[in-house]
Amino acid sequence: MLRNIISLDYHSHKYSEYESQNTQIPPYQIKTIILVFFLGISESVVAQSPKTPDPITLNPINITATRGERQTNEIPNAISHFNRYPQQNYQSGITLDEFARSSPGVFFQNQTNFAQDLRISIRGFGARSAFGVRGIQMRVDGIPQTLPDGQTQLDSIDPGMIEQMEIVRGPLASLYGNASGGMIGITTREAPQERFVFSPRQVFGQYGLFKSELFAGGRHERFDYTVFGSHLQQNGWRDHSTAQNFFSQARLNFKVSDDSDLMLLFRKFYSPEAKDPGGLTLEQTRTNPRQAAARNLQFNAGETVNQEQMGIRFRKKPAVNQELSITAHMLHRDFKNRLPFFDGGQVQFDRYVGGVALQYRNDHRLFNRPNRVIVGVDYGIQNDDRQRFNNNDGLRGVMTLNQIERVQNVGPFFRNEWRVQDKIDLVLGGRWDWLHFRVKDAFNDDGNQSGDKTLSQGSGTMGLVYHLNEQHQIYTNVASIFETPTTTELINNPSGKGGFNPNLSPQTSLSQELGIRGNQHGFQYETALFYIYTWDEILPFELPDTPGRAFFRNTGESSRLGVETRLATPEWKGLRGEVSYTYSDFEFEKYVVNDVSLKGNAFPGIPRHRWEGLLRYAHPFGLFGQFHVQRVGAFYVNDSNTDANNTYNLGQLLFGWGKHYRWLEGSVFFGINNLFDEHYNANTRINAAFGRYYEPGTPFNVFGGLRIRITPL
Repeated sequence: MLRNIISLDYHSHKYSEYESQNTQIPPYQIKTIILVFFLGISESVVAQSPKTPDPITLNPINITATRGERQTNEIPNAISHFNRYPQQNYQSGITLDEFARSSPGVFFQNQTNFAQDLRISIRGFGARSAFGVRGIQMRVDGIPQTLPDGQTQLDSIDPGMIEQMEIVRGPLASLYGNASGGMIGITTREAPQERFVFSPRQVFGQYGLFKSELFAGGRHERFDYTVFGSHLQQNGWRDHSTAQNFFSQARLNFKVSDDSDLMLLFRKFYSPEAKDPGGLTLEQTRTNPRQAAARNLQFNAGETVNQEQMGIRFRKKPAVNQELSITAHMLHRDFKNRLPFFDGGQVQFDRYVGGVALQYRNDHRLFNRPNRVIVGVDYGIQNDDRQRFNNNDGLRGVMTLNQIERVQNVGPFFRNEWRVQDKIDLVLGGRWDWLHFRVKDAFNDDGNQSGDKTLSQGSGTMGLVYHLNEQHQIYTNVASIFETPTTTELINNPSGKGGFNPNLSPQTSLSQELGIRGNQHGFQYETALFYIYTWDEILPFELPDTPGRAFFRNTGESSRLGVETRLATPEWKGLRGEVSYTYSDFEFEKYVVNDVSLKGNAFPGIPRHRWEGLLRYAHPFGLFGQFHVQRVGAFYVNDSNTDANNTYNLGQLLFGWGKHYRWLEGSVFFGINNLFDEHYNANTRINAAFGRYYEPGTPFNVFGGLRIRITPL
């Protein structure tokens, strides 16, 4: 079912030579023995494990990403779970990756360019994104952040408001449909148990970093609430990288009756300024990495965003073993940006998004065994009123495009989770997605480019969990993934005309996964092996006439073979550590460009090797320390594999001290980013024109702050 394990050998000699010559580090050879070693450790642990639960084993973690609360050990998928620990308040609170450190299989880029947004890839899904997130579903408090066309903007999610994060490292298209190569579920901070809590937080840092946060909340019998607000501004290390934004959220929860509850969510995001310093060539990064690209300065590249969102969720239990939920949401986004070229280089759109989800869950017994059925349907609609104008050195010129783009998505789904035997869980699921894209051309100077496009496809999954005992499981799953081009990708037509790119089609993938996980005496471990084959892979490219603007094309077929492993220790006298490793052998299987076959070339934008380590210490006196390190291996930045991003090592060091006295709690903290003062690129632009692939990252820098929590008596 999986590609021969022998292919884990680091077989790309061209790639090995590039890495060794440019990083002065010998090439790594990944042999079959490594996989055997990981699985061997796991099997030996299982063999020694007792039949009764270990009294110091951590409590099972409940996951909601599968649209029904389940324990991790019942789900046949690789899952990373993160809770807000008290010392999370010691982070700078700038980007989401601060919350999800040490997760294997998840690669973050672009933490410093707020005009392009944080980029996230899970097993390669999302790697093609020129900005924002593609191919990954995201929900906050059960409200979709992923649009019907499959794109997600992360700018309106503040890390300071997160209570917990779940990352499903693999496909969930059978539950969420289009663009579900992975799933990130976020729950915002819960209301405190007290009637009222007030907690301000302030962060200062180099390069003009200044962030203010305010959290308040409380409970009153059948009602609880939280309010969060923040203001961020920074000058940035690179030229032309100033950013400023404001964020606010209110969440209200009502216990309507003993068997029903209601949640109301309101969110506002405003970014008056986020400048884009652009990509540089390799030579430019060596001579002056702080410089902005000349064209980005000339055309004043950057963006302005104003967004509001509202969500409502009602849940009722008609019976003890049943639950019915209805979720509705609306979003408005006013967006303007300036791209680094003249012809159509200024874009604005007015976006309205709405959706409704209906879901029913029934827990019962099938053949005298526990069984859960989940059925439902999602509906979403997206309407973009888009215009393009010439960019006259930062000033708006004449209009070159005016059109309305509409996407509708309907997706009925089901999932069945059955305990077949005492030690075996069987999961079956399926979904059918129907997407209708329509563009209405209101700018007829170049002819009428109006048109529509209907895309539909089914997605399915089957998974098994075998419980070796109460602490250890082996799981496997097979799943298909259906991913359409987003509206932005479809309307970026290389021909220069409006309407849709007629040569761009959806991509389809088949994923197979085998894993083992568990804990023993508080030691948590997991190892996952996966193989994904994709048809019509979608990747970005640029044209010399419009550098900085991404177009997209189908690249034929690709394969992804990967290993993800993680080990975490129990807490011992306040000390806890974890380490993770990701191996990604992603390559093209069928891809021809300009009559040149790229078969066997590595997939750009994904490092073949990545290591992460995390060490935390908390003293009863209130002192706290954390050391995080990651090593990212070299990876190519274009399809032809002629240019690559070098290996780099990053470290972060945190110190903090907190004290609690009656109604007052306070803490101070200090942090160092890029501890080793590494010269690295925080982001890479895949297939960029003129070799401008690289966006240099910030060198050694420090930040600090303070936090107060007040609970009036």
